Amino acid sequence: MSLLHRLTLVALLAALVCLGDTPSATAPPAVEPAYPLLMTRTEASRAIDAWNDDLPVMPGELLVKFKPGTGALSRTRALSTIRGGAEETQATWLGDVLWTRTPGEPDPTAAAAVLSRQPEVEWAQPNVIRELHAAPNDPSYGRQWNFVQIDMPRAWDINPGGSAEVVVAVIDTGVTTATTVHSLPLWTESGLQVVDVPFAVNPDLSAARVLPGRDFVFWSGPVLDMVGHGTHLAGTVLEETDNGVGLAGMAYRARLMPLKACYGYWEVQITQSALGIPGFVNPGERGSCPDAAVSQAIRFAADNGAHVINLSLGGPAPSPITLEALQHAVARGVFVAISMGNQFEAGNRTEYPAAYAPDLQGVVSVGAVGRSGRRAYYSATGPHLEIAAPGGDIRDGGLSGQVFQIGLSTTGFDAFTVIRPRFDSYVEAPLQGTSVATPHVAGLAALLHAQGVRQPGALEAALRRFARDLGAGGRDAEYGDGLIDARATLRGLGLSR
Repeated sequence: MSLLHRLTLVALLAALVCLGDTPSATAPPAVEPAYPLLMTRTEASRAIDAWNDDLPVMPGELLVKFKPGTGALSRTRALSTIRGGAEETQATWLGDVLWTRTPGEPDPTAAAAVLSRQPEVEWAQPNVIRELHAAPNDPSYGRQWNFVQIDMPRAWDINPGGSAEVVVAVIDTGVTTATTVHSLPLWTESGLQVVDVPFAVNPDLSAARVLPGRDFVFWSGPVLDMVGHGTHLAGTVLEETDNGVGLAGMAYRARLMPLKACYGYWEVQITQSALGIPGFVNPGERGSCPDAAVSQAIRFAADNGAHVINLSLGGPAPSPITLEALQHAVARGVFVAISMGNQFEAGNRTEYPAAYAPDLQGVVSVGAVGRSGRRAYYSATGPHLEIAAPGGDIRDGGLSGQVFQIGLSTTGFDAFTVIRPRFDSYVEAPLQGTSVATPHVAGLAALLHAQGVRQPGALEAALRRFARDLGAGGRDAEYGDGLIDARATLRGLGLSR
């Protein structure tokens, strides 16, 4: 790697000029990444606070949509109604939505409520942080009970892996797109250092089928997965199949568009270190997905050739900005699969954006079943549940009852034990969750799209019509219309060869 692409120790002044904020005369040294971070110092500080305190919304940030025809003076008047005001000149326009900062208002939810009552405002919301919901010759295919459960082996007889013309966007923690070493700033036992961190692409996912994608939360460089969640989900949809390596994927001829809208511990730690802030952020295995980033990723996918979107994330607060992005995607001919959530035993709360699915033809909410076909213990239920897919359940078959896919080896980057991480080692990784169920639906939608079923509403109708009924007869709040059935869906449309 050339010196121009290595991180170097620099004065805080240089780093802060790069990040667009005024430096402190007594601030500690910082480092400047080879690729610019996407957050200013102030935005990064808010993100670090949100991570450390596990906040449900990004502090000091609002998303505001004004009514059509509202002029600059009227917008300023409306923004002045919240404590401390909000400057449009210091905000960012996401299409017709203003992503603004409110430094004088400690409660974004209260500020959004105040703004929503202004006559110039169509809606306002906090920048809510969503959570991640976690017979080929491939040697470990025998572990993939999930594919047998939905009759994938016989479905491949009808449609062997789909088509390279079909693009599936996985909006998640990213999928690493290049094998390389990035020199990154990290706080170690010796203080602030520049650490060489190796990354590698999934050895069971052809680089030729991975589009460059885009990062909406971390930096302007290549897409990297530092959590492992996005890699696992993408494997279920697109893993190489019948290649004598690892595990199998459903639509193994389709192409992947990796979109990074979620970050984890290492992105936050690197950002804090790049700002010259000493110490460690709180260790954790969760993923944070701000609404501003998720909505941008949905629109990017729809506007750049994606046919199917996988969204394995959610949270309890409604999100007008995400709803409008979903409406945009469907209008552009994109099918969207969304996980229901894993909160059944913690109150079974309704989560968004899955709750929007019944009102959008071509957007499907997905619950999870275990190996026996029973609802997974964690899988949320409700009248907005539309379909079920294999999500794994450790109470239903132990470790082998989870869903296996090629994924990053967590021993190389465990936030509780590792100081110098690596992201170049892959293993057969077990996961469970409605997150894991959702890419099965996205994968089947990709196969249907390759067979000529192109309209999002038609894809949804096919998936639900030929689902295998579970639970009470007909549609119910526990399984929706039932478990997806890959072969029945393809044959039921008269598409068998």
